[in-house]
Amino acid sequence: MSTVRPPVSVPAGIVVGPLGFVLKDGSDGRSVWEYRVDPAHFNLNGTLHGGVMMALLDTAMGFAVVARVAGAGRFNAAAEQSTRFLAPVRAGLITAEATVLKLGKRQAVVESRATDEAGTLVAVASATHTILP
Repeated sequence: MSTVRPPVSVPAGIVVGPLGFVLKDGSDGRSVWEYRVDPAHFNLNGTLHGGVMMALLDTAMGFAVVARVAGAGRFNAAAEQSTRFLAPVRAGLITAEATVLKLGKRQAVVESRATDEAGTLVAVASATHTILP
C-alpha cells in the first residue's frame, strides 16, 4: 500500500538554512527565494562568492521540483547543475525564481534566474534532478 504525502510545506517568509535564504513564494513547479547579501560571503575580489549564488539558485530549483513530486511520496536530488554568472553582486537583495521545465518519471529539468534589486539579471542556472521514490 502506498502512502501519499502532502507537498512539502515551508511557510513563506521563514529563513531557511545557514545562508539565510527566505522562501517568498512557492507553488506547483515554481518557487521564489530571496537572499540579503552578507559581506561575510564575499570572495577576495569583494563580490559575492559564486558558491553562495549557486546555492541560492539550487535551493530555488530544488524546491520547485519537490513541490511537484512530494505529494506522490517522492523526492528529488540534483544530478547536475550549470550556472552562468552575468554580473558581480556587492550588496542588496537577490531574488531567485525557478521553474520546472519538464517533469518525467525519473528526471526533472529546471531553471532559475537571479536578479538584484534593480532588476538586473545577475546569474542563471539550469539543472537536471533525479526523481527518487
